[in-house]
Amino acid sequence: MARPWETMRWPDAPPRVLGERVVLRPRRPDDADAVFDACQDPAIQRWTTVPVPYLREHAMGFVRDYAEQQWSARRGAPLCVASPDEDRVLGSCDLVKIDDVNLVAEIGDWIAPWSRGRGVATEAVQLLTAWAIDEVGFARIELLIDPENSASCAVAEGVGCMLEGVLRSKALVRGRRRDLAVYALVR
Repeated sequence: MARPWETMRWPDAPPRVLGERVVLRPRRPDDADAVFDACQDPAIQRWTTVPVPYLREHAMGFVRDYAEQQWSARRGAPLCVASPDEDRVLGSCDLVKIDDVNLVAEIGDWIAPWSRGRGVATEAVQLLTAWAIDEVGFARIELLIDPENSASCAVAEGVGCMLEGVLRSKALVRGRRRDLAVYALVR
């Protein structure tokens, strides 16, 4: 039998988590145009698993069906990273691959090219990690990052994640095997 502090406390609705420079909030259908524009970026296409070419239908599915299905099934917490003042889409920061038995989740994120270099990714990952551990009850948060993606590795280290090693040939992305560095934060 699980002890009360060893269970996931999944909220009824996606959170709204306010930081200084960003807010994490549920995705909305009106985010689709900004998601489409951001996912045309070569860096997002290189480092993530977004479809290439990235079509408007992908953006609509991402902000509607995917987000709703992941949340309601408790398999993911897909959140928009937005500016707190204008509510402009700055990126995406999600809990994915949720393991509710072992209380482990992975973070997947991307930041739109118009938002980079301002600490947006670091603050978004910090906010999501704190919410996931403090509010939901996860014991371990992981970030799996291509070791060549120095910007994402710096974000992981900047939020206090420890590099635990590199999983060789861990992922197949668009026909190419990728190594993935495992960064983790544990409570």
